[in-house]
Amino acid sequence: MSNGHVIRQGQQSQSIAFSNDKGLTWTKYDGNPIIPSPPPEHADQYNQFRDPFVFWHAPSLKWIMVASLAMKQIFLIYSSNNLKDWTLESQFGPYNARFGEWECPSLFPLYVDDNTAAEKWIIMIGINPGGVIAGSGTQSIIGSFDGKTFVADPSDVYDPEKVPCGSTVFQDFEATSSTFEELGWAATGDFVGSGPRKASTVNGGKVKGYLGNGIMTTYLFGNIGTGTIASPKFTIRKDYISFLIAGGYYPYNPATAGTPEDNQVSITLVVDGKVVHSQTGTNIETLVWRSWNVAGWVGQEAYLIITDVNTSPSAHLHIDEIVFSDIPKDEANWNDFGPDYYAAATYNGLPTSERTVIGWMNNWAYANSIPTSTWRSAMSIPRKLALKTIDHKVRLVQQPVSSLSTLYTSSLYSRNFSVVECGETKVNVPAPYNTRMKVALKFTRGAGTKFGVILCSNATNTQETVIGYDFLGQNIFVDRFKSGNSSFVDSEQNAFPGYFIATMPTKSTDVIELNILLDWSSVEVFDGKGQVAITSQIFPLDHGAADVKLFSEGGSTKSVSVSIHGINSVWK
Repeated sequence: MSNGHVIRQGQQSQSIAFSNDKGLTWTKYDGNPIIPSPPPEHADQYNQFRDPFVFWHAPSLKWIMVASLAMKQIFLIYSSNNLKDWTLESQFGPYNARFGEWECPSLFPLYVDDNTAAEKWIIMIGINPGGVIAGSGTQSIIGSFDGKTFVADPSDVYDPEKVPCGSTVFQDFEATSSTFEELGWAATGDFVGSGPRKASTVNGGKVKGYLGNGIMTTYLFGNIGTGTIASPKFTIRKDYISFLIAGGYYPYNPATAGTPEDNQVSITLVVDGKVVHSQTGTNIETLVWRSWNVAGWVGQEAYLIITDVNTSPSAHLHIDEIVFSDIPKDEANWNDFGPDYYAAATYNGLPTSERTVIGWMNNWAYANSIPTSTWRSAMSIPRKLALKTIDHKVRLVQQPVSSLSTLYTSSLYSRNFSVVECGETKVNVPAPYNTRMKVALKFTRGAGTKFGVILCSNATNTQETVIGYDFLGQNIFVDRFKSGNSSFVDSEQNAFPGYFIATMPTKSTDVIELNILLDWSSVEVFDGKGQVAITSQIFPLDHGAADVKLFSEGGSTKSVSVSIHGINSVWK
């Protein structure tokens, strides 16, 4: 019993504490809990009611609270005149990435293109599981807020049942009475003679999010079937290939593919005999949309191949609705396309134009296992948020806060190249700054296919973190397959290794800018406009081997500018 309320085991309620000495000491309010339970229609969610985000809303002269009904993917919006008595005004959700638990809400205004007369509101949502990679992630939705209700902009909400206008359906897997061979696909191993299945019958009916009735699945023979399923060849004529995918996280690794160490469960795109795109599951059984930019291969012949060489309990893949289109099929507006950015929280009390966010740099898929001592987890660097119109769409952008520059050393390396030839170019950065530095790259496309920087590398290239831009795939990428220790996850299913991309289309003449922050055990990557970010932990085994190298793959890269500054400790 608390303040006349019966508190059940595991109950989550909203309470307050106050300070009369500027936060040095705190006193719990005698009237707690101020909101003991969710509203009656959600009474059964009493143990999943948390994470209040509270701010002053000047137009309505009221306090606003956003609280999470985590398992319902719903945020409740309350108002109060005094912080003690609260009225439920509305609820929001689920939208876009609508899986797992919705947690850690933020609701705040920003100006569009710095125009104080053009204000929009953003709701930020932590998701676990169901993130963009596997495990946890953060999405945001732009809309309006009147002091009672948040309304999402229609352009920021995506219907999972609609494919992009003008799409060509390559395969919808509705022919559940046919074999893959009858559909023109080629199967090997245990998948020979099999075909699409009725989704409702797969894995005990756990599969969700499919369109129609049929799906392609490798969940066969008690999940122990292995082999490949390859599509007929086709000519790429549109800029995007999109598809629905679910299943376990076992990514394609070019270093182990086809070897006894291969454990991939993936779909890949093959052009001219090379894998140019790959995607694995996200450790959920609900199919989600993923899109590949293939503009760099328009006019070339290609095929898709589904590979499952893993018999582990969660090692299977479901695929549905493969479509070719001129635009991508978006699932959500991800704040960060890396695996390690969750529970992002913004600071109230700053001017609208100075809205700052900081995230938890970890992932619940392996958070309890990371090889650190005597601490576990870190925070991202603070990021300034803004709304910018890019390609005729208002987008949430982010950049490291400008005050971070007070930690930078003087320039450690600065050079302009008219051309960087194919291969690797070593850059001399003195210790200890070769493990904690800011790298700024600017470049334009030449004859090469990829350009970027290799960090924390040893002499044999068996340890390295590779960051760059793929000119053909039109994406920024972080490759941490060989970043160091990735065997610390206790379970067989290891969600740590991976190759992470953020699609960012460019023209051949565009100047591409990457800003990279390297710390002892993390990288944070931003493009020049702040429209995409990738945050990734890394755990190099040998900090003494921390070479820095530029690379240009497949040919040369033009007009390259490199600037490197060390980063001093914030604790000094």
